[in-house]
Amino acid sequence: MTFRPKFLIILAHDAVLSAAAFAAALLLRFSGDIPAFVAPNLMYALPFGVISVGVLALFRVYRGIWRYTSTRDLVRLVEAVTVTGLVALTLLALLTRLENFPRIAFIILWFVQLAFLAGPRILWRLIKEKTLVRGSGTATRRVLLIGANDVSDLFLREAERQNPRQYTVVGMLDDDPDKAGRHLHGIPILGPILSLGQVLERLRQKGQTVDMLVLTLREHLSLTGVLDAARRHNLSIRRLPKISDLAEGENVTNLKPVMIEDLLGRPPVQLDMTAVKNMLEGRVLLVTGAGGSIGSELCRQVAAFEPKHLVLVDNSEFALYEIDGEMSRLFPHLPRTACLADVTDAPRLDRLFTEHRPQVVFHAAAYKHVPIVEANPVGGISHNLFGTLAVADACARHKVDKMVVISTDKAVNPTNVMGATKRAAEIYCQNHAGPTRYVTVRFGNVLGSKGSVVPLFYQQIQAGGPVTITDKRMTRYFMTIPEAVQLTLQAGAMGAGGEIFVLDMGQPVKIYDMACEMIRLAGLVPHIDIEVREVGLRPGEKLFEELLLDGENIRPTAQKGILLAAARTLPPEALASAVAQLAAACRAGDATAAVAGLRGLIPEYVPAATSPFSEPEPEKAHG
Repeated sequence: MTFRPKFLIILAHDAVLSAAAFAAALLLRFSGDIPAFVAPNLMYALPFGVISVGVLALFRVYRGIWRYTSTRDLVRLVEAVTVTGLVALTLLALLTRLENFPRIAFIILWFVQLAFLAGPRILWRLIKEKTLVRGSGTATRRVLLIGANDVSDLFLREAERQNPRQYTVVGMLDDDPDKAGRHLHGIPILGPILSLGQVLERLRQKGQTVDMLVLTLREHLSLTGVLDAARRHNLSIRRLPKISDLAEGENVTNLKPVMIEDLLGRPPVQLDMTAVKNMLEGRVLLVTGAGGSIGSELCRQVAAFEPKHLVLVDNSEFALYEIDGEMSRLFPHLPRTACLADVTDAPRLDRLFTEHRPQVVFHAAAYKHVPIVEANPVGGISHNLFGTLAVADACARHKVDKMVVISTDKAVNPTNVMGATKRAAEIYCQNHAGPTRYVTVRFGNVLGSKGSVVPLFYQQIQAGGPVTITDKRMTRYFMTIPEAVQLTLQAGAMGAGGEIFVLDMGQPVKIYDMACEMIRLAGLVPHIDIEVREVGLRPGEKLFEELLLDGENIRPTAQKGILLAAARTLPPEALASAVAQLAAACRAGDATAAVAGLRGLIPEYVPAATSPFSEPEPEKAHG
């Protein structure tokens, strides 16, 4: 502790006021007329002041800054004053047996000393905050908060402390009826969120302007009405930093643009965390494709359950480097191994499994980009199908308890090689016999994954357009990456082996509508500031994705958001024959034979008209 002049002044301040509190307690006890037999006790006032400073230092009161005096600082002060009183009571009892000292004075002393010490601190904070407000001039932005909660409280506190002041909050909206008409830090709660349009109009009539809407809600909600009102009144809309950003030191007033993920997200699902914990805690976990969008999020989420060891497997050195570095920062004490390996390399997998003995394997490695796989069918089949087979067989040989396979909605009635390979992998894992329990989880597109449409649209908007879509009619199912992984872990914990779980993706979203909304969120107008251009379907693409095959009798599970599909299986002999045929075609590099073999294994696979493997329609007879 450095004894700077300012610090010495604070020590003297507390010692003098504590001594004054001691004398004041006696004066108050006797209404200002201290009897002669009690007056000698005033000599203890100064020693009491010195003792008080020592106890205050012991309770780390002097580590706080007066300007930022908080509730925690006041709690420490209460504790220190209480202990100081007990120490004084003990010492006076030993010295004088309290024969001429009124006991009630100690209770009075507690209140007076607390007031003398806390009062100046609180007053100084109020003075500094008022000075900052006066000295900051007019706030640059007048904002309306969407949500009145703990996060709003944090934002208001930080906004008041800023110099120069960036924001003046004119009001808040919240759907809790108990909050209507009340105030938070003197800021009125003006009504429910759906009343935004009316509230803005009332404020305008009173001559109060609003420049910006700030989302302080942590839960997802439909923001359609908020966006419409923002557009009508020419307001920008921002959100607070994420909790993870705040934990890393991000300032709560460093507002971020609203992303499309914020609009398409859904209320968080309550998961059975006990089941997930039982599957992961204290166990050796292996994640393939650990550097990808889903694989990296799997690593983040499973690491929080304190596994015994985490094995990261990826064939991309840079992706593996990134996720290993992130794990090192976020979970420095978690034992882990980064393995540069390809899932099609069975001998390499055997060595990894022998060395690390994984108990649960998450298979997220896959080639996922439809046009690229369509142009490289042998590579796609080798990686997506035979890579899954290699991992599944390694799990069986090494008696892994459970393998969770990540699949896709493109496996349903596939029109491209990528989807067909994922469906073939599903069938193989369904039919696999052995000690390992194989669980497949099927879901649609995830927002913000590497190489997906959302990052592409952001890049195109930043470049000034055009934003390119394949077809205005095209729809896709979307889910956030964290939500998809949470439900994947839950499904993995639920699975007994052989199931295909389908995640409830909600309603499909038009890609055209998404593109227009992202342009608006950037403060621009579709087709005026940024062109939205149709470029036609790419090879293998279809307009509408599905989550279920014909004949798959879907049924709910005990877990909301997860459904169970009764998918078609294949006799073991037929499966073995089809896989052998495919393997021979891939070894020969024969793309035509490989796709033909895939079609034989997956009868519902009909290449799209845009695919190079589509069959021409038969010519009509002329008569």
